[in-house]
Amino acid sequence: MTTPHAQPVAPVPFAAPPAAVPSDAESLTATQLADTILLHQISAELISQEDGDVIYRKLVDAAMAIMRSDFGSLQVLEAGAHGPQLRLMVARGFPVEAERFWSVVRAGSSCSSGTALLRGERFMCADITADAAASEDDRKMYRHVGMVAVQATPLVTRGGRLLGMLSTHWRSRYQPTTDQFRLFDILVRQAADLLERSQTEAELREREAWMAGQKEAMQAAMDGEPLTASLAVLVRTAMQQLDDGVRAAFHLADAEGKHLNHIVGMGEEYAKAVNGLPIGVESWACGLAAATGEPVLTADVREEPRWAPWRWLAERFGYRACWSFPIHTSTGSFVGTFALYWPVPCEATQRHIELVGRVTQTAAILISRDREATARRRTAAALRDSEAALRDAARRKDEFLAMLAHELRNPISAIRNASHLLLNSPDALATARCSALIDRQVTLLTDLVNDLLDVSRITRGLITLRHESCDLRSVVRNALASLQPTIAAKAHELEFSVPAEPVPVVADPGRLEQIALNLIGNAVKYTDPGGRIRVSVGIRDGDAELCVSDDGIGMSREVTGRVFELFAQAERGLARSQGGLGIGLTIVKQLVELHGGTVRAYSDGPGRGSRFTVRLPLGSPHASDDIGRAEPARGGSLLGRRVLVVDDRDDCADSLAVLLEVRGAQVRTARDGAGALELVRSWAPEIVLLDLGLPDIDGFEVARRVRRASGGDALHLVAISGYGQPDDVKRAHDAGFDRHFIKPVDIDELMQWLQAAPRAVT
Repeated sequence: MTTPHAQPVAPVPFAAPPAAVPSDAESLTATQLADTILLHQISAELISQEDGDVIYRKLVDAAMAIMRSDFGSLQVLEAGAHGPQLRLMVARGFPVEAERFWSVVRAGSSCSSGTALLRGERFMCADITADAAASEDDRKMYRHVGMVAVQATPLVTRGGRLLGMLSTHWRSRYQPTTDQFRLFDILVRQAADLLERSQTEAELREREAWMAGQKEAMQAAMDGEPLTASLAVLVRTAMQQLDDGVRAAFHLADAEGKHLNHIVGMGEEYAKAVNGLPIGVESWACGLAAATGEPVLTADVREEPRWAPWRWLAERFGYRACWSFPIHTSTGSFVGTFALYWPVPCEATQRHIELVGRVTQTAAILISRDREATARRRTAAALRDSEAALRDAARRKDEFLAMLAHELRNPISAIRNASHLLLNSPDALATARCSALIDRQVTLLTDLVNDLLDVSRITRGLITLRHESCDLRSVVRNALASLQPTIAAKAHELEFSVPAEPVPVVADPGRLEQIALNLIGNAVKYTDPGGRIRVSVGIRDGDAELCVSDDGIGMSREVTGRVFELFAQAERGLARSQGGLGIGLTIVKQLVELHGGTVRAYSDGPGRGSRFTVRLPLGSPHASDDIGRAEPARGGSLLGRRVLVVDDRDDCADSLAVLLEVRGAQVRTARDGAGALELVRSWAPEIVLLDLGLPDIDGFEVARRVRRASGGDALHLVAISGYGQPDDVKRAHDAGFDRHFIKPVDIDELMQWLQAAPRAVT
């Protein structure tokens, strides 16, 4: 897998292109729908695809599809010897000569991507062959390839750092539409996020590889291996990490410090040719580096006049570039050089210099140890200290990696939960909620409302309802029974009125109960302790009616008009600590309308309570049991199960709650151990899904306290954590957990376990 590796470059003041938000009156054409589906598929693949090359090609293919272009390319920014430059990673539709011609675009180039790099913004030209600003060479290549219209858009991180360029080209004059650019800009953000993530992962892998090589070399020395064996490990590590056909070699100074001798890397023939090389300015490359104590970096030996006496050596052993680095001990003593030989001209970058610095530092330690081997006692103590330091470094590295894995698994877990639901539940409501979560994790935007409006236009679907004849009174009673512990905990006065006769409706009972739970739950949540809540069911004007009112915080007229919008909770001045995703009333409105009904909100103002009224078509009291009966809802075996989700990460807790709710479970969430223990006491769940790394009381202690409490043995305790070492699993079992799942959780496996768990005896 080839992963683009960011190299240090000067900050570029780019700004990520904003995504246009269409008005509510807009509707997707068939083409736009296809493009949005394509974007959705790309988003899902970014989560699960491990092969970076495949994703980069698909990003380019998606860009070409959205922009209806004939060519596409992805370039990555890197630090060249003469400043920032763009290296071609993926090219679609380009002939081989064009790929070679634009393989590296240097700063100041007049091609489309070079112009976008210079301007710091998107470059679009409907006819590049007529662009006087383009060089004749570029125009000639455009004509040769058949490119006419071009556009190049910078890939910029959320922090404004330029990562690369995503470009499309056309064979004829072309001007993309506003909708095309809007969708393309969304793809650009995804590509920038991917590149940033890939570069971070590549840096971590590269650092681990260098650390592993250094550790192996040091271990060989401590095991008594010859110095050549330790240095050979460093040579191999450098060649593997730098790649591109590079070879490496170490040269050591003799005892008098006057000559260099090849010790390992280039082979015996090369050693015979260079051994005894004088240390001085007359000996180019290694001899000069040894004499001056500074690196000698030759990008092309054929272009450097001072290489003339030594070009025969480069030609004989097949290299064009040679970089030589002096090696000094910690006391400043010169001990040798480390050289890199490239088969093609190659300019050293800051990344190369930093990586080689690690090699020379480790080599200096190894060489110094070897030369001081005669002072056995002193070096033995130093070796013990060094060994302990290496073990400690390895331990700290392992602890760091374990913690890093834990921290990475949390957001991955939330995204995986949501993506699993998107892929397996064709439910428009669940799709909207989960798409918002994924968008928040991937794009890190703070404006949730705008993001959700974007996502809602990208992902549209239908909810499958299980229609049957049911009594609205029974549905509301079930909801009240579920909320009774919470109502009692807040000492609310509840007034529940229903008629003596049934209130028949043809609807999905589970969804109706969800409507009632959300409305009554909101009244409970936003009414001060000791407040009054009134719930009534009846028949009015030929419709079935559910009315929920309270004397709680109320709403302003402005908020009342927007209370069913996404995240209206935050705009009502309520703290996010109240819990939930803030879209409960949005869910209510969508579900009611899918049942052919209406929902209205009323309030006399802040502090004066609220009232919500649901109207549904009245069913026949003599309707057949199989009226409108459809397939059972997915995951029906969790219907009515009381599940408590405990996780200090909001997205992890909320996304898992959504998955469980869609399968019919009644779900509560807690963000810490104290909150979990309180809900176990007051709400009495059947199942507790518990994260181990909580901010106040860890999950192990929470499990022990639950098991010691009255009735605690009847609960199903499930550990869900990023900590998955064998010791963690054993500790979870010892603490009283029935099962341990590692983040990101296999959703199918979790749901199968929950469905198979025995129901509590009531």
